[in-house]
Amino acid sequence: MAQKPRGNSGQRAGGGAPGRGRSNPGSGKTRSNPGSAGGASPVSSGPVGARTGGSKATGGQGSGRSVRTGSGGQGRQSVASARRAKPGSNRTQLIIGAVALVVMVALVVLGLVLNKKATAAPVTDHPISTESTSSVGDGVITVSNGNPKQTIDLFEDGLCPACQLFEQQYGQQINKAVDEGKLTVRFHFLNFLDARSASKDYSTRAAAAMQCVAQAGGTGTTTATSGSATSGAVSSGAVSSGAVSSGGAARSGGKGLFLAFHSAMYAADTQPKEGGSSDLSNAQLAALASKVGAPASAAACITSGSGIAQAKSAAQVATDTLIKANGNGGYGTPSGMKDGALLNINETSWLTNLLG
Repeated sequence: MAQKPRGNSGQRAGGGAPGRGRSNPGSGKTRSNPGSAGGASPVSSGPVGARTGGSKATGGQGSGRSVRTGSGGQGRQSVASARRAKPGSNRTQLIIGAVALVVMVALVVLGLVLNKKATAAPVTDHPISTESTSSVGDGVITVSNGNPKQTIDLFEDGLCPACQLFEQQYGQQINKAVDEGKLTVRFHFLNFLDARSASKDYSTRAAAAMQCVAQAGGTGTTTATSGSATSGAVSSGAVSSGAVSSGGAARSGGKGLFLAFHSAMYAADTQPKEGGSSDLSNAQLAALASKVGAPASAAACITSGSGIAQAKSAAQVATDTLIKANGNGGYGTPSGMKDGALLNINETSWLTNLLG
């Protein structure tokens, strides 16, 4: 938008020499400086705000406006001199900057230490369970050894990324506690992440596979294998040919079987990605079960999908249980409960404290 032109600042009325009068745009009238005598012409002192080189204002008396003199230069010199007179100010700024940097580094290091502590596995010397047995009742898988004093309920989803982290951190501690007869674990598998799987039903099928293997885990012994063991079994959508048990042992059914299959299902290179483009078929799940020592009956159960209906029903019951326990309508996995109350599994020592 075009702007309306303004008159030159300091122009005399009638086109005279530059002065302090200011013309109103387009009016041709001149407004005199305050204090000018009668109808005297405005006093000319050059452009507004201009210095006079140190001399006093000219043009007679009563201009009504003082003119800055050359003393301003002296003021600036005084400020500069004052700054130069304080050599310690730069040193102070450097010290403050150095202290701030040290504090920032300390905070970063502290954060790394706390994070490492929060994610550290309490037990690292019990990669496989050799004494646990498993059973299935109403879709709930119970793993135990003898008659432990402590019983907990764990709620998981086969596609849950956080469940993988939970297994990595606490899986060995659970193995050890169960083998030592200190802990019974009831596993509840949800399927709310079905929609986030490529097949749209992976969580349900994974839960059914868990039940099939758990049903075969009531008897039998653990047999060592000479093959190299890995914690994962699936790469690029295919079950690998290596042993799957993370401790270098495979099972011919029975003791330790379910916990070995559970660990393999949550291995980093086995578990499908939430929202990924592929997951495991029933045939691949059956092959994975066979690799950890599950009998042919368990593999056939998985391949046929015969446990799907029970898995869906159990998942709904587990969901309702968590919603009731949370009391706010929300729920998530992994979650832990004891005697109907939620456990704070975000506290690293939660199981250590429980076991005493």
